[in-house]
Amino acid sequence: MSQRRSPLRILAWSGLVLILLVSIQQLPVGQRLNLGMAPLLSVLQAPGRWWQDATLWLHTRSQLQSDYQHATIRLEQQSTLTQEVRSLREENRQLRALLDIQQIRGYHWHAAKVQGRSPDKMSQRLILLAQQAAPDDVIVSSDGLVGLVDHAKPGSAVVRTILDAAIAVPVTIPGTALAALVRGQGDRLMVDFVPIENAPKAGSILQTSGAGGMFPAGIPVARITKVEPIPGQVFAKVDAEPIAHWQRESWLAMASATGRAAQ
Repeated sequence: MSQRRSPLRILAWSGLVLILLVSIQQLPVGQRLNLGMAPLLSVLQAPGRWWQDATLWLHTRSQLQSDYQHATIRLEQQSTLTQEVRSLREENRQLRALLDIQQIRGYHWHAAKVQGRSPDKMSQRLILLAQQAAPDDVIVSSDGLVGLVDHAKPGSAVVRTILDAAIAVPVTIPGTALAALVRGQGDRLMVDFVPIENAPKAGSILQTSGAGGMFPAGIPVARITKVEPIPGQVFAKVDAEPIAHWQRESWLAMASATGRAAQ
């Protein structure tokens, strides 16, 4: 069966080719030339089409790269603006908290911006931008006591924080009879004169008692971290940490006793 069909297929294809050739012969000469030259023209035009496609692709790629660079720049600018807004919000929060501190009477309060910190880990020294600073002015953050002005000159002041061993802060726990002293140990605080039988628990918050008239009363100073009874001793060994986080604050409050400020 397949052998009978093969001659028929050959005759059919031959007939189609013959019809095509006759049709071409009946066309005008110009059209016959176009049909004959079409494959050659297609080959000759191929490099031009390739160059056009390549140019279009390169232009599109360059445009995409330019758009990507502009988008990256806009994203970086947006990120910078977001960080600035967050910083301003944080400074605004600090200033509002400092306004609450100024309700403590008997002192002249004003805000001071932090210009620099000492390179040690706990920043035992601070430099503030301040126009009305004087030695022994009290420095407070939105969280608690920071320290005292060590010395000042027009426009700036150097502050010793409560981590400095030269500073002793009278403290108490509201509602108790505790009267103790917080002293700096460089990287932590020590609480002296805490009776063993009445020693507060770890986590208790110590506040300024106002004794001695140096520090305003009622300002958070330290959080007790460890209480260790010493056999044969009246007082316990008590370690603490500062409440204030001056390492990250941008604004601090400066307080001068009203009588000293008037002078």
